[in-house]
Amino acid sequence: MRSASCRSLLGATGLLFVVTALQACGSSTDAIADPPSPAFSLTVGATTASLSQGGATAISIHVTKTGGLTSTVSYNVTGAPPGLTTAIVATSADSAILTITASTVLAPTNYTIVVNATSVGAPSQQASIIVSVGTHPVATPTIAFVATGAHTCALSTSGAAYCWGYDANGELGNGDTSLVTRSPVAVAGGLAFQSLSISKVEGATCGLTSSGAAYCWGTNTQGQLGDGTTTRRRAPTAVVGGLSFQSLAMGSSHTCGIEMSGTAYCWGTSPNGAFGDGSVGTHASPSVAAPGIIFESVVAGNDFTCGVTPNGAAYCWGLGLFGQLGNGSATSSAVPVAVSGGLTFRGLVAGGSTVCGLANTGKAYCWGDSFFGTVGDGTSATTGSATRHVLPTAVAGDLTFRSISAGYQTMCGVTEAGAGYCWGYNFGAVGDGTSDHRSTPVAVAGGLTFRSIASGTGHSCGVTSTAAVYCWGDNSNGELGDGTITTRAAPTLVSWR
Repeated sequence: MRSASCRSLLGATGLLFVVTALQACGSSTDAIADPPSPAFSLTVGATTASLSQGGATAISIHVTKTGGLTSTVSYNVTGAPPGLTTAIVATSADSAILTITASTVLAPTNYTIVVNATSVGAPSQQASIIVSVGTHPVATPTIAFVATGAHTCALSTSGAAYCWGYDANGELGNGDTSLVTRSPVAVAGGLAFQSLSISKVEGATCGLTSSGAAYCWGTNTQGQLGDGTTTRRRAPTAVVGGLSFQSLAMGSSHTCGIEMSGTAYCWGTSPNGAFGDGSVGTHASPSVAAPGIIFESVVAGNDFTCGVTPNGAAYCWGLGLFGQLGNGSATSSAVPVAVSGGLTFRGLVAGGSTVCGLANTGKAYCWGDSFFGTVGDGTSATTGSATRHVLPTAVAGDLTFRSISAGYQTMCGVTEAGAGYCWGYNFGAVGDGTSDHRSTPVAVAGGLTFRSIASGTGHSCGVTSTAAVYCWGDNSNGELGDGTITTRAAPTLVSWR
């Protein structure tokens, strides 16, 4: 309401006085103001969105019209990469829904998309949304056991195989090659396996199906895949010959298996007689090994092989430089020699240059190289004692084991109560929370109860009584499967994404 003085001025006569009065009373703006221009504002319900590969999400969109705007608002989305599908559906004159769907193969990362809104007669509007795509969630399988080498594989109770870690040669079996694979990937082919074996040195894997058919994959420069070639394979490839096997064992550059009749077969390359038939060189397909001896099982190391007969007698053949043939000498033999000591074994395991046997009593005995304390009797290169053990030697601690395993230079065992113990090369592979090499068994940290432990090349993994998989040790290529490349000195849970 204008003051009395303004009313007095406006009551004066004469054009000059009227204009002056309007300016003095602040009325010139009221008299000449333009009407507001048509416009609208754009609001999105969220500026960030998270979804997994194969997943979808929805975000609300709302516009507020001003200045008498009556024209329809139209939308489109820009910036979405191939594999990220978007759609906008109007739900009213002022609202819409944006749907975002990620394909199952879209790379997990952050993507920025832009919602553009236009309307005739009004300035266009934009809103940015950051879409975070994660890996497809994988249902955690029930794992029966793990196998380790330079990489790691696990076998589910349904026979499905999963692998992770270093994959430059296709040893993960998923049709791809990658230097670092930090979480489990499914082995291609849909085969149901009963067992898996991994080379401790070379990047190769073999699996045995429920019918006894052998398949191998990975590096094949030495013919160790047994398919008659030296061609690298990125997915399971059948071993030639049509043999049915009870078990398989992979060495550094050769592979052996026990056929259903108990006859041993080997293939690959051996300069020192790891075939046990008196020959050296390369066999690109299975040939009879250690002829004349029936075996219950075989194990393979760095150019040597050992086997156990049905009555528990042990034989070894091949490279013997470190005493790994167990016959009291440090010489090689291209034919089987009996392991000395008169022990009866229910099974053997072989690492790089060390063998351990589990006697019928549950006691462990080892022989061969003990540079890092791998024999487990308290001697190592740091003690001033000879690291070469040419005869079976009792592992210290008087432990009774249910099972034992051999890594390249690390050994592990599980007691009848499910406690895990490891010894030898450490830097995390022993799992006691330190990096100190151990020449006698030490308890794996964490108080876990294990069904089995498999020791590999610089790392170890175990399956607990609840079927959970834990790994520890070197993780530079993701071989621990926890989604990182961080080395762990104690067990860490494998991530199934």
